[in-house]
This record gives sequence, structure tokens and C-alpha cells, in this order.
Amino acid sequence: MNEMSSNNDVQKSITVLAVEQITGQSFEEANVEIGPLRINNFSYVFPITIYDGNKYHKVYVKIPKEVLRSRIKTVLPITKADKSMAENEVKSLQILASQWDSEDIQISWVVFRNFIPQYNAIITNRVEAPDALKLLRRMELCGRFGLKKDQLRLRDTMARLGEALGRFHQKNLKKIVFRLSDDLSKLEYYCNELQKMTNSKFTGRVMQDLKHISGFTTEAWETQTLKGIDIRNVLMDEIGKISLLDPGRIKLTCREADLARFIMTYRILYWGSNLFLLRLRPDLRAEEAFLEAYYSACAPPDSKLLSLYLVKEQLKHWHTAIGSLYLKKWTMPVKKMVASIYVNPFYTRQLKKELKKVV
Repeated sequence: MNEMSSNNDVQKSITVLAVEQITGQSFEEANVEIGPLRINNFSYVFPITIYDGNKYHKVYVKIPKEVLRSRIKTVLPITKADKSMAENEVKSLQILASQWDSEDIQISWVVFRNFIPQYNAIITNRVEAPDALKLLRRMELCGRFGLKKDQLRLRDTMARLGEALGRFHQKNLKKIVFRLSDDLSKLEYYCNELQKMTNSKFTGRVMQDLKHISGFTTEAWETQTLKGIDIRNVLMDEIGKISLLDPGRIKLTCREADLARFIMTYRILYWGSNLFLLRLRPDLRAEEAFLEAYYSACAPPDSKLLSLYLVKEQLKHWHTAIGSLYLKKWTMPVKKMVASIYVNPFYTRQLKKELKKVV
């Protein structure tokens, strides 16, 4: 059985079970349309539209996969790691369904419907809205050319996202003691790997600075954080209603982990587009609006702790960016040029800025 027919068979099997679970009808009884199977980050995804004779059910199927870089790309077999990813996401969606409370500001998570464990398939309601990245880029770019309406709309969107996240975090806050020493081994790993990947001594100096303050401790707020909080997982319609996708695993840690994750994905807003070549930095006031609205709904800020989490996130992003760059089917000279002109200087500037605030 070839790769395509194997995946088609899995799609059909998942759809048969989904129709039965959602409508109580058999696949043959319902009117069903199955969309194309696509790879989206660490998942296989496809839409299903079901008409049961009374109404339409528009759902989305996501099958998490830990590794999608092999030559042969098939849904099966399901590994232990794949299963863990799916189960964690289902748990997160169920928690968010009861604890996320921001519909009044038009921000909600995708609605979980079912889980089909034998195929590791998560079924959610399908959101009829475009990827927010293009809209946000357009707002940001128009704001640069003096279009106040777009500038304000971008800042309002970021503020609403900040307020919604703050409300969620506020429900589970707990005082803990943060110790930088607990994270040093992970930070050192990224610094060492980046030194090999970039042939730069800069990350070695970053590690020296972090070791210099390795005794840093502070009171912090622990809460439920979302490994998938990412501006690239946002859908937004033309009137500004926002739907969030792919929460990933919920983890109890400092709230600054989520803030740093989201801020860093905002700062690379133009990556993946041709505008990346212009090395544009998104509107700082929109980032500030996100944080101000977050803190208005949650406990007061700890700017030094946020900077430390931003350093950690920047190292992770840099490591991922270089790894992804070298997987592209470009010539090695082109890859090295992109790394030296765009990627490495961007993260060097980011890290220098945050390190000044903590060292």
C-alpha cells in the first residue's frame, strides 16, 4: 500500500467514526464531504462537512505527530509521543472550555468535539475565519504609512489578546520562588548548540552573563501556561472576532513563560513573508498594549523576570530558526547568507537588549 492510499484509508476511517459520534448516523446515511489532508506544523489536518438532514456540522480533524520530517509521511503508526501530544491537547482544550472567559471581548478557543484514540484524531468545530497573520501584517504596515485606523486596530487586537490571557492566568495564580539556577542547564544547552551552529562566540558571552547572575531568585506567580500560545495560531475575521487554535500542553510554571512566548511570535510577525527581507520590527506600542492589558487583568508586572524569560525564548527561537533554515532546499551559500544577514543579527540584537535589563 502506497503512502497516499494509506493516508486516504485513514481519513475515511476517521470520518466514518466522526459522523457516527457527531450525528448518530452511519456514514452512508449522512451527506459527507471530506477535505484534503494537509501537513500543518506538527500535525496532519483535514476538514469534514456533514449534513445530517437537519443541519450542517463543520468540523476540523487534527492528528498530532511528533516528527514530520521523514521522507515517508503517513498518519500511521501512532507513536507513544504522538499519543501524548494529542492527549495533552485534549486535556488543555477541556480546561480552556471551562476556564477561558473572554467571549465578551470576542476572543475564544476552538471548541473541542471528540477524540478518536485509535487514530489519535482530535475533532473540533471548524472556524470560518482567515489566518490572522496576514491581517495583522496589513494593519501594521498600513499603520507605518500613517493610517491611524489600522494602527489603532492592531493595538486593540493585541490589547484584547493580553486581557484574555491575563484573565485566564488570574484564575490559577500561586506564589512561588523563581530560581534562575534551575534553568541554567537548559540555557547552557541552547547557547552551546547555537555556538556550533553559528560559529559565533556571542552565545558564549550570553552564558557568561547568565552564570554571573545564577544566584538570582525572586517571588513569582505560577499559573497554568499554554505551550502553544502563539500569534501564528490565531484566526481573525474582518470584524475582529478572534479564535485561538492548538493550545498544546498546559504546564504549571511562571506566567512570564506565556508572555515571552507570545511576544516573541509577535516580534517575528513578518517572518515567512517577503517583507521579512526588509527587517521590519512590528509596532512596539502594540506589544506594550498587549502587556498593559494583560497586567490590568492579572497581578502587577515583574519586568526583570519577563526579560529572563524573553532571553530563554529568544535562544529557543534562534535555535529553531537556524535548524529550520538549514532544512530548506537552498544552496549552502544562500543559507549562510540568510543566517548572517537576517537571522543571527536579529537574535543578537534581541538578546543584547534583554540582557542589559537583567545583568
